[in-house]
Amino acid sequence: MTDDTPIRTRTPRTSLATVTVLTALVVAGLLRTVGATRPAAVGAATGVLLALSLWLVGWDRWRAVGTVLASALALPLAVGLAVASAGTVVALGAELFPVSTPAGIRPMVVALVSQVLVVLGCLVAVFGASAAVRGAVDTERVADYAGVLVRTTLLPFTVAAALGLRGAIGYLQSNAGTPGVQQLTGETLRRVLGPVFDPVPGRTHLAVFCLLLAVSAGAVARGVAALPLAELVPETADAPDVARAVDAVERSLRWTSRLAVLVVPVAALVELALGQSVLAATLPGGLYDLLVAVTAAPALRGLLWWLLLAGAALSVAVWFLRRTVQSSADRVGTVVAPYVGGAAVVLAVLAVAGPVVDAVEAALRSTPVAPAVDRFFVPVVDVYGAETVALALVVASLFALVTAVGQLWLALATTSLSEATAGVSLAGGGLFVASAFAATLDAPTWLVLAGLVGAFVVWDAGSFGATLGREVGTAAATRRTELVHTGGTVAVGGVGAVATVGLAALASGSVAVASPVALAALVVCLVAVVALAVALR
Repeated sequence: MTDDTPIRTRTPRTSLATVTVLTALVVAGLLRTVGATRPAAVGAATGVLLALSLWLVGWDRWRAVGTVLASALALPLAVGLAVASAGTVVALGAELFPVSTPAGIRPMVVALVSQVLVVLGCLVAVFGASAAVRGAVDTERVADYAGVLVRTTLLPFTVAAALGLRGAIGYLQSNAGTPGVQQLTGETLRRVLGPVFDPVPGRTHLAVFCLLLAVSAGAVARGVAALPLAELVPETADAPDVARAVDAVERSLRWTSRLAVLVVPVAALVELALGQSVLAATLPGGLYDLLVAVTAAPALRGLLWWLLLAGAALSVAVWFLRRTVQSSADRVGTVVAPYVGGAAVVLAVLAVAGPVVDAVEAALRSTPVAPAVDRFFVPVVDVYGAETVALALVVASLFALVTAVGQLWLALATTSLSEATAGVSLAGGGLFVASAFAATLDAPTWLVLAGLVGAFVVWDAGSFGATLGREVGTAAATRRTELVHTGGTVAVGGVGAVATVGLAALASGSVAVASPVALAALVVCLVAVVALAVALR
């Protein structure tokens, strides 16, 4: 009789318990070496939430509900990832940088990077162990989750871009400004957005106006064509011919767009080659004044801009509705859920934008970058607003989360990471990285060696359990075999650790070596022992 259980769930319970318990013990010990305990704890919790999100996306029985929950968890996951990495830097910045000389700063930078990598290593280890319990890491599930994250990020990114554009336009139209903002955005924004939204008065702007008219007319034409107006009017004898009217309006808009596109290069050539003085002298006075008034009118340009946005939004909305009505309710819920989650992210960020930005500013003032806060951060907040800055920070965190999930998918798709052992491999790799960089901190030698041995045991026990479950099935009695194999692995690692400590004790005093170098040498010795054990296995 064959075992039809999916490969990702064939790891026996004894091996999973070994992986989970050992990962938890090692992570708890390693996080004590990090001075920023709160960001470290948030990082560990983020690993659990990430594994939960992957499992929810693959919840076949209630796929729409699982997608909604996974999308809702995107915000706490992004914030947790930011706190685990940037929060560690902020929390330790003031403490680790009391010196100003290059000789003193260099060791502090190494220590800070090591602290961050320990936290991120523990995050990956917790995620791997949690995902291994439910077999939540496979190529299809990770790809689906990446799609959910991208769709969840789309609306916050759009709102942040719109708010940022509004702030930029407001800055261009105001006479007040600070040197910091001018240095960051003033000249660039004026060159890019000025010809569109803030034209120079007293001269023609026919090329830019025709370009904006062409794009707006084309977008409105697509929106009108997408509307099912003809289908909404009942077919009666006295009913108006809506289809013909819609076709006429659409045809007029499209011809307007095409003619405006043809005028753009000619107008640009005339305005640049002849100049305003020649145009004013050549054209009749009334015609030139009319061109100046029409092409430089901010209200008319604003109307064209809003027509462009309305036409594009209408086309997308109609396309989306036509796709959804042809799908099942569960499929529609799965597609719509990330956008609902994105809307929830936007509302949540806008509700707490002020306190969040104040907290970020206060945290930055306690770090070595405090002088740049008044020069850059505060002016940016004044120009764009707390809501825009908070949304931008959240969107950046979501992009970082999407990048991490994309890298995981790439590793699975290229078989660099096997689906059968993906969780335990991530757990072991995370523990190894965290333990190795903990060696550069004030971590006890026994804890570093225990972490390295634990990383090897987690990977070996999980891989052996997955192989055993795939060969004999999960229903077979394999507990004794698993315990004997894990005990042998622990014994090999323990002997290597004891031998490493013994050699270090014998060599102490005979060779003058700095303590970080000595500890690094211990790590190299233990890695060599573990590599030998892997080769023998």
